[in-house]
Amino acid sequence: MKADWSQTVQNLLIGTTRGGGDPTTLLADCAALGVAAFGATLPQEAQTDPLPPAPPEPADFPRPAAKAVLEAIMSLDDEVLLTEWCALAKAGNVVAEHRMLPALLALGTARPGLRAAVVEVLGTRGRWLASTRPGWSWASGATPLVDEVPLDEILDLPSAQRVRALRRKRKANPAEVGAFIAREFVESRRSSDRQVLISALETGLNLQDERLLEAALDDKAAGVHDEALRLLRHLGRTRLAARAAHRLRHGLRLTPDGLDVRPDDLWTGPPDEAELRDLMRDGSEKGIAGRIRAAAASVPPSYWTSTLKADDEKAAGMLRRGPWAGALLRGVADQLGAAKDPRPWAVAAAETLTGMEQLEMLAALPAKVAELAVVAVSKNWHYDLLDHACAQLPAPWSPETTRALLHRYAALPDPRWRAGRPPSVLLARGDADLLGESWEALTRRWPENSLELEVLRLRIRLRESFAPPQPPQEAQ
Repeated sequence: MKADWSQTVQNLLIGTTRGGGDPTTLLADCAALGVAAFGATLPQEAQTDPLPPAPPEPADFPRPAAKAVLEAIMSLDDEVLLTEWCALAKAGNVVAEHRMLPALLALGTARPGLRAAVVEVLGTRGRWLASTRPGWSWASGATPLVDEVPLDEILDLPSAQRVRALRRKRKANPAEVGAFIAREFVESRRSSDRQVLISALETGLNLQDERLLEAALDDKAAGVHDEALRLLRHLGRTRLAARAAHRLRHGLRLTPDGLDVRPDDLWTGPPDEAELRDLMRDGSEKGIAGRIRAAAASVPPSYWTSTLKADDEKAAGMLRRGPWAGALLRGVADQLGAAKDPRPWAVAAAETLTGMEQLEMLAALPAKVAELAVVAVSKNWHYDLLDHACAQLPAPWSPETTRALLHRYAALPDPRWRAGRPPSVLLARGDADLLGESWEALTRRWPENSLELEVLRLRIRLRESFAPPQPPQEAQ
């Protein structure tokens, strides 16, 4: 057939006038041979059974106003607003209407960070629809494929899946998976496998894991050692914390100028083997400052309040005054989540941390604590640092946090590229009711506000669309 098609193309190029032949026959050959050479094959007849009918949806649908808001949010492609809509829908015991389900499933498939929010509003029909495509199986209610892998075969998965799979299994069955991790850690010859096993302990971390983590400190692989040390430092009252407290008591003394290193004592000489075991091997804890930072990062802030016989605010103030304040407060910044009152510690640490270190410190805090810390430490921040920190706070913010950060932004000069435009993170994540009440002040401070205030209008509509209907007022 290929030879016939080539000859026919050649005859077409030459033409029947010069090459001879019948034009009608040549055109018929072109039609037949062209389809045979380039035409698509007929589809095979499907032999599969049709899908079963969709089940009825027992849940209620949102009011028309809330449906309209969801459509507007989807057109804006705003993840924060979509998450807020899903949260309000879940609180109101309603699910997305049927025609929005494919778009929501596609969005959750493309952006895994949205899945936890989207799956709450899919309802019975959404889960049924998710079961019709393998790519939507995350929302079908069925066990994810990676969870079907037997526990003994998890270390054979691709590296990006192993830690996640182990953590999911540990969350479902902590005792069995904990025993598996302990057994495999002893038998594993590859350091990458041992590091995966240690990292999986972060889910459901408890004092029963201390023994294995202590053993991992003797591992020759730096990655395994450092991962175990990181987890031990967040485990609370451990042998590591006791060793660090001993070094702090014997290595530091309180002077009129603050805490200082004792002369001719622990930190004036090189570290011994026991101390090296409790230091990160990535090079960040070398020298006297690094060793002090390591010890401070291994004890909770309650150690300082107990040792210095002061509350959090006074103890943080005493650590700020010494010549080693930077090293001490960098270590304390890793323990802010365990502080009774993290605000004074966060303020003290912010004075010695760089901008990126400040953001990492805030990212490690619980949401409510992070809000308080951002408000407390951002008094002297420039616009970009404040904007980055606010972007890390989960939405929506509390009214108090929104009010404080609104005043903070308003007092700062706008960067040249945002002159006259309100901070988008403030309007997208702040409390919508308070921002609505501050509408006049917002437009006066930032007159170039068409796009940002449109988002705020949509957020206000969102809150109103889920608000309980007001009872009709009786005629006077």
